[in-house]
Amino acid sequence: MTETYRYVLAIHIIFVVCWFAGLFYIVRLFIYHTEAQEKPETERKILSDQFEIMERRLWNVITVPSMFLTVAAGITMLFLFPAWLQQPWMHIKLAFVVLLIVYHFICQNKIKQMRNGVFKWTSTQLRIWNEVSTIFLFAIVFLAVVKDGISWVYGTVGIVVFSMIIMSGVKIYKYFRLKGVNKSNPELLKKITQIGTDITDLVKPYCSEKYSVGWYGAYHIDPKHLVYWISVQSDDMKEQLKENIALNDSLREVLAKNNYPLNARSEVHIGFESQETVDRESNGDWYRHFK
Repeated sequence: MTETYRYVLAIHIIFVVCWFAGLFYIVRLFIYHTEAQEKPETERKILSDQFEIMERRLWNVITVPSMFLTVAAGITMLFLFPAWLQQPWMHIKLAFVVLLIVYHFICQNKIKQMRNGVFKWTSTQLRIWNEVSTIFLFAIVFLAVVKDGISWVYGTVGIVVFSMIIMSGVKIYKYFRLKGVNKSNPELLKKITQIGTDITDLVKPYCSEKYSVGWYGAYHIDPKHLVYWISVQSDDMKEQLKENIALNDSLREVLAKNNYPLNARSEVHIGFESQETVDRESNGDWYRHFK
């Protein structure tokens, strides 16, 4: 092999790593983005906006350039060493590469769908989809390393077994994840949801513009870790609501009314924020603004 070939091979390996890193992480973002749709409206909007930014940057800055550089380096190696095209293992490897490129563009389509508010796959389906790229990585690396030194029968069986292990792992993870969720306090969650509804009703007579109420927190760890945000459009309305003593007293009373844990009531935060402030201070990014 020539010195040029070795340099191109090094570039190829580097960007294969970057490409797979991008593919692995983008689907994880899809999972979190999809699960965020189950959150209250304000939290859902904040998380969705942030995930769209992260997905766009990851895809355009890392994943897409890495794919093109990987393919370009691979084609260059075949040009420098065309004898590889005569090898049966290379034909199979290239078939997997084509499938990986198809996988890449399906992910790209998913980004566009989620940006438009379309979520066709569940988080479990996306977790399975995430492991498909692992199977491609397993197959491509083994083919590139062992070449003809492995029986195709054993190789095929190995990939099938590996795929079954991966899928079983997803199922086992889902079982324990749901088991952990089911251990959470459904009665507390019911109270939190009702408090949010009551806050929405209390604010209505005092707010003359569009608003929303969202909540989030690690209340399953400790009930005091809970935050409610009343999001309005203008700074003026935000200040009016913050200065309304009667309203603020009523908001605190909602916690007692719904029998929220006594030792946590004083720690629960109920705050006000406006779209104008978020636009001015955080460029419209609610997630970064609250972080």
